[in-house]
Amino acid sequence: MKYVLLLIGMIPLFLNAQTTVEGTVLNQNGKPVFMAMVFVKGTTDGVQTDEKGFYKLITKATGKQVLLIRGDEIEEQQVEVTLNGIPVVQNVKVSQAKVIEEVVISAGTMSASNDRAVAILDPLDIVTTAGGQGDIAGAIQTLPGVQRNGGDQTGLMVRGGDVSETSFIIDGLVAQNAFGSSVPGVAQRTRFNPFQFKGTAFSTGGYTARYGQALSSVLDLSTLDLPDQTNINIGASFAGLFLGGSKLMENSAVEFTGFYQNLSPFLLLAKSNVKFYEAPQGFGFSGRYVAKTSTHGMFKTTFNQSYNSSGLEIPNPGVAGQNMRFGLKNQNTYVNATFKNAINDKWTYYTGFSLSNNNDNITWDTLASTRDDKRIQGRGELVYTPGNRFKLLIGTELQHFGYQQTFDTLRGQFEEMLSAGYVEADIIPFRNFAIKPGVRVEYSKLLAKGNVSPRLAMAFKTGKTSQISFASGYFYQLASQNYLMQGYRPDFQEALHLMANYQIIAKNRIFRLEGYYKSYNQLVREQGVAYTPNAFRFNYGMVDNSGSGYAQGIDVFWRDKKSIKNFDYWVSYSYIDTKRLYQNYLAKVTPDYVSDHNLNVVMKYFSMKLQTSFSLTYSYASGRPYYNPANPRFLGDRSPDYHNVAFTAAYLTTIKKLFTVFYISLDNITNRHNILGYRYSYDGSQRYEIKPPFYFNLFFGFNMSLKEFNKDEL
Repeated sequence: MKYVLLLIGMIPLFLNAQTTVEGTVLNQNGKPVFMAMVFVKGTTDGVQTDEKGFYKLITKATGKQVLLIRGDEIEEQQVEVTLNGIPVVQNVKVSQAKVIEEVVISAGTMSASNDRAVAILDPLDIVTTAGGQGDIAGAIQTLPGVQRNGGDQTGLMVRGGDVSETSFIIDGLVAQNAFGSSVPGVAQRTRFNPFQFKGTAFSTGGYTARYGQALSSVLDLSTLDLPDQTNINIGASFAGLFLGGSKLMENSAVEFTGFYQNLSPFLLLAKSNVKFYEAPQGFGFSGRYVAKTSTHGMFKTTFNQSYNSSGLEIPNPGVAGQNMRFGLKNQNTYVNATFKNAINDKWTYYTGFSLSNNNDNITWDTLASTRDDKRIQGRGELVYTPGNRFKLLIGTELQHFGYQQTFDTLRGQFEEMLSAGYVEADIIPFRNFAIKPGVRVEYSKLLAKGNVSPRLAMAFKTGKTSQISFASGYFYQLASQNYLMQGYRPDFQEALHLMANYQIIAKNRIFRLEGYYKSYNQLVREQGVAYTPNAFRFNYGMVDNSGSGYAQGIDVFWRDKKSIKNFDYWVSYSYIDTKRLYQNYLAKVTPDYVSDHNLNVVMKYFSMKLQTSFSLTYSYASGRPYYNPANPRFLGDRSPDYHNVAFTAAYLTTIKKLFTVFYISLDNITNRHNILGYRYSYDGSQRYEIKPPFYFNLFFGFNMSLKEFNKDEL
């Protein structure tokens, strides 16, 4: 359902809220301050000033509130305002910054939140990035350090890590089935709408001690608080139908969504390389309740339920030149509940609970297979903040999860209880220096073993808008569930992260250069089994922890939202040198999912006159290794380079005063026939191309808000 996500979230950006606050921000000399950030403290309601220093924001906050003004070259200022539904005019005079801005640790993390003057990647970026298909993971692939998967693999592959090494976190809790269930050769989307989230912190390494069980990366997502207003949205596209809405009450809100998808119309237009005997289809619904319990208290709970099915033909790995049928029926349930509150002005606490259950019924021609997994997680934290220069986090979590799988007469299963405790401090002894030490301790009931994971990050300000950051730490992860289900109990896998970056953020421009080194130890390795590139195989050799590897490289990111009016672009480039010996690999080599060079150029333009946004993305990836049984060098062959150009446009208008968006998306507009690699028959006599699911595809749809508003609000 490409871009349905865009439609869900864009509506609140254009509709009225309860109170309007406007005015100008001037410096001590009476000159306007351009691009200062003005927002209501403790909310996500904020705007930037224009060339004349003027701002206008709309908020649902009521009563006495604090207006916060921030900018690159001004002192932060707070102004108290009273919000009661009557328009407020609030002019502000600010002082030039006398000292450099406090340092923020950034090594290994690219974050976006609504209270920063410059965001790396926010929800609107995600859904308006051409080639990202309105999907969180698709947009993240345009950032440095992430592999462009070409459409044949599901998940995020970060700095040499495979898809199992990245963890998705929602409001502090693991989302076990963040993607749709795996289908051979067809990448699956994430299950979540980008506009559910107010903040995004994407870590390419060296992440916080709050989290574990991810050797490479964490994507930490924070959901929205109260919605702006009551509303109902409907949408239709080549993929299906959508209905969503929200009911806003005084200090709480209820939200709901429902969808039906069927890709049959889309497949009639798309140039598919996959033969579907049953088009992907499904339906789902979700509900959300949010309540503001006090000035600092917030309760959130979310429920998601979905059903999906598909059927396609895939090459038969056992019989050269023949296909076999793969059918999938999936049912997924996810529940998440969190509560944050303040004990006093120095202590706050957080509690969270999540539950997930996933069921797959699969057919491999005439053979039946099932995959079932479940997870229950609880987390509790205390935060002590005596001032702006020190914060102490103390937390604990407990996770119970299990997997079971059947294939014909074969069966495997396991259950695990994983407990952890962690302590982490943010210390800013000087405005130009920050340090973040932490330690995480885990214990596995399944292995009857634990680990201790120290973390350390620090940053130094080198100027008003520039800084240098460092991060390091040990990270541990259990073996893949495929091994654990067969009864194997290898030790924790280990990765050591070392990274440093230089970053400048000033006047809506960002430059970031980061170098890193990652050492893998105790990786799971199979013994006494022949190599096969089949990711869905069921034959595993005896395993131990003799595997190892490394990854090192450089990431570059540049973004400019200022030079050209209404034009935004970014360029990301990554170089990686990595080798590993693990699983059923025969030698230490570059893995078959890694491209040494990755480049993305993203351009966006919004025409005020046409009320239309345009986006163009060019993506490049150098060839990936693939297995050729005739080559004595293991994984010694490389696929051709990958090139892709994608285009997206969205037109904003009104139909009888109902806000409406029409959107169109074209992927691989040059119709380049990318080849992602090759597979061979068991005897090596025949080979076939690994192709992306589509060479070229076209997608179109619309969304309408069933609430009237004026055209000049666009």
